[in-house]
Amino acid sequence: MVTAQSSPSMLSDPNFYIRTSRLILLPTPLAIKCLAYRELYSSLHRNPEFTSMAFGASWGIKDWDVDSIVFIISREVQNSWWKRGMGDFAIGLRDDMSDLPKTKETGEGLWQEVEVDDVEAFDHVYWIGYVGLRDATTTSMPNEETSVPSERDWKEMIELRYGFHPDFWGKGYGTEAARAVMRWGETSRGAERFIAETEKANVGSGKVLSKLGFSGVGDEIIWGMEGTKEWKRWAGK
Repeated sequence: MVTAQSSPSMLSDPNFYIRTSRLILLPTPLAIKCLAYRELYSSLHRNPEFTSMAFGASWGIKDWDVDSIVFIISREVQNSWWKRGMGDFAIGLRDDMSDLPKTKETGEGLWQEVEVDDVEAFDHVYWIGYVGLRDATTTSMPNEETSVPSERDWKEMIELRYGFHPDFWGKGYGTEAARAVMRWGETSRGAERFIAETEKANVGSGKVLSKLGFSGVGDEIIWGMEGTKEWKRWAGK
C-alpha cells in the first residue's frame, strides 16, 4: 500500500550506489546479498574495540550467526528503506571498482549516484563499515524509554549513524562517507536537519561530527541516554 508518507520509488529496492573519491556506498537492500558484507557486519559486532566505542562497554559483543545477520539487516531495510526511502549503506573501498557497472550518474562535487543492475559485481569489494540515514522518530527513538517525543517533522529528525572496523579509524573515511550520504539525503530525500548520538567516551566520532558541522543539541532532548552526547546539524551547511 502506498501512503501519504511514502511513494512507489521508496517501497522498492534501490538500484544505485554512491561513489566518492575513495569509497563506494551500497544500499543495504543490495549489500545484504554480498557474503563479504555480511561477514564484515558480523565481525564488527564481535569486536570489543568497536562495540565499546559504538554502543558503550556494557553492550558487550554479539556473536551473531548468518541467519541472525540477515534478520537484523532485513529489519533495518524494512523499517528504514521501505518506509522512508533511506537507510544504511555498506561502505567499501574503491580499489577494485574497475569492473563495476556505470550506466548513469547524478550528483555533483564530491559524490555521484550511479545506477547499477547487477549486484554480483560487488562481490569482490573490500567492505570496511556502514553509514546511514534514518527517521529517528520511527526507528531508534521509540526503542529508548528515555527519549522525548518530538513535534518536529520527521525530515528534521534524520539520524546519521556510521561504524567502521577499527583498522580503518583515523583515515577520514567517516567524514567522507557521512558527508556524501547527507548530501544525498538533502538532494534526493529532502532531509532538512540531521541528528546523531555518540558515547561521550567516543572522542573520535565527536571530532568527525564537529568537522561535519554538527553541534550539541542544547536543551533539546532526543534519546536522553545516560553517558551519551546528542548532536544536530541543519541541512545545507
